[in-house]
Amino acid sequence: MSNPFRDLTYGQALALLVERYGPREALVFRDRRYSFADLKAEADMASRRFAALGLNPGDKVAILMPNRPEFIFAWLGAAQMGLVCVMLNTRLKRDEIAYQLGQSDSRAVIVADAGDGPDFLSTLADLCPRLKEGRPGEIASEALPMLDFVVVCEDDTRRYAGAVTWDDLTARAAPMPPLATDPGAPAIISYSSGTTALPKGAMISHCLWRKAWDIGTRVDLTEDDCLYLAIPLFGSMATMNGVAPYWVRGGKSVIGEQFDAGQCIAAIAREKATGMHVLPPILRQMLAHPDFKTTDTSSMRVANTLSIDPDILAQVEDDLGVPGTMTGYGMTETTTVVTRNRWDDPREVRHSTQGWPLPDLEVAIIDPETLQAVPAGDPGEIWVRGYAVMIGYYKKPEETARAITPDGWLRTGDWGRQDATGRVTLLGRLGDTYKSRGFNVSPAEVEYVLQRHEAVDQCAIVGVADARQGEVGIAFVVPAAGQDVSEEEILAYLKPKIAGYKMPARVLFIDQLPLTSGTGKVQKFKLREEALARLAAAPAGPEAAGAPSA
Repeated sequence: MSNPFRDLTYGQALALLVERYGPREALVFRDRRYSFADLKAEADMASRRFAALGLNPGDKVAILMPNRPEFIFAWLGAAQMGLVCVMLNTRLKRDEIAYQLGQSDSRAVIVADAGDGPDFLSTLADLCPRLKEGRPGEIASEALPMLDFVVVCEDDTRRYAGAVTWDDLTARAAPMPPLATDPGAPAIISYSSGTTALPKGAMISHCLWRKAWDIGTRVDLTEDDCLYLAIPLFGSMATMNGVAPYWVRGGKSVIGEQFDAGQCIAAIAREKATGMHVLPPILRQMLAHPDFKTTDTSSMRVANTLSIDPDILAQVEDDLGVPGTMTGYGMTETTTVVTRNRWDDPREVRHSTQGWPLPDLEVAIIDPETLQAVPAGDPGEIWVRGYAVMIGYYKKPEETARAITPDGWLRTGDWGRQDATGRVTLLGRLGDTYKSRGFNVSPAEVEYVLQRHEAVDQCAIVGVADARQGEVGIAFVVPAAGQDVSEEEILAYLKPKIAGYKMPARVLFIDQLPLTSGTGKVQKFKLREEALARLAAAPAGPEAAGAPSA
């Protein structure tokens, strides 16, 4: 079946959803339920609210709020009228918020009142002092010269004079504005996770809907499917690779405010959820919850598992009981998933590879030094080309030019291989790979072995410069609860299991790994900084390990 969402804009896609599935449930949050017709009506009202503010196509509207329906209404309503949604991580601190609002040229930002969460309104008042006493449209400051409006999506008990509420805008809603007509125009700015450097804002077009349909093909999504989603809506996994693939097939999405194992288990049973995103912490909490063994979660069919660790995948399939346990390969810059297996492929295929490219997307494996394609099965940098590649990084032409070649290939910075059939296997980040004694070392390979040690709860390996060997690996270990393990024991465990050039030079212990918010990716640039600081302070280590020179 051809893709009915090909070349559709947000407005056209929402109209098609109503035409096909109007009275069916699309969204559930707490005790609030919305049909597809309701979803379109709420998006239209959001568009009218933005029009009342005088916002025009191309203007940037930032969303800074936790999981709730208003997030979705604002996103859809802004994008369908040609505004660009800036998805802000709710775990950002003051200066990070200021950077992303400023760098994106956001004219408006939508927040929720504090409740039990972060007090974003106070943070914005700190950045824009006139928010407290000024007038809407006149709150811009030196820190945020483009910001005209702060919209609170419920009644704000503090009633900052310069802010407006969702209800204020409902009362003065303008007529429905014209809808965007160019499917190639930007609709979202999504900032990178920040695992390696300062975040960059990837501009994603209306192609999200086309991609959503193709994502669903590999897992046979239908009107009977239901997604349980408690990962943050600001992340591309939740929108581009979450609610949208279910909606385009007529399925519904059940939204949790944040992940709670008990609430998740209850919702799966109540709503007969068939799919969810599973991160390792989610897996551990669900299996450990007392309700898991007494609650019927057999409706679960597909688990988009955010790990390539075979042991994690085995636990999701065997212990959590999800037959369609799988991973995929993609990134925000590719409108998420580029490659995917079928959910009913053989287990060994689903657990060891990330699948073959979706329709109209190309993958190549390139030697990053020669820029030539490598033979099938050999490792190299993963390059992607096709309609789903981002437009570019907002206001970062040099970074965009480094990422996208003149003929349209996105250099992902990921290290992987592709077999003769086209299936892709992700090996790790190219930036994580380091060269020791003249050989390339993939930290993921060593991490997989190290993670098997009974005293290791979590681990990560980074490469640092070394005068003798070029680079050496530094292993960071979070010990398992109640375990006492030494550096010497870890190195002795690894020595017979991996090649000598892959051996870490040092093992450093840490209470917890630094992770990106929402996606749970290890921020290896922080570990690299930590390694250099510790080695400079105390360079001595096990001589047999080949400790790097200071």
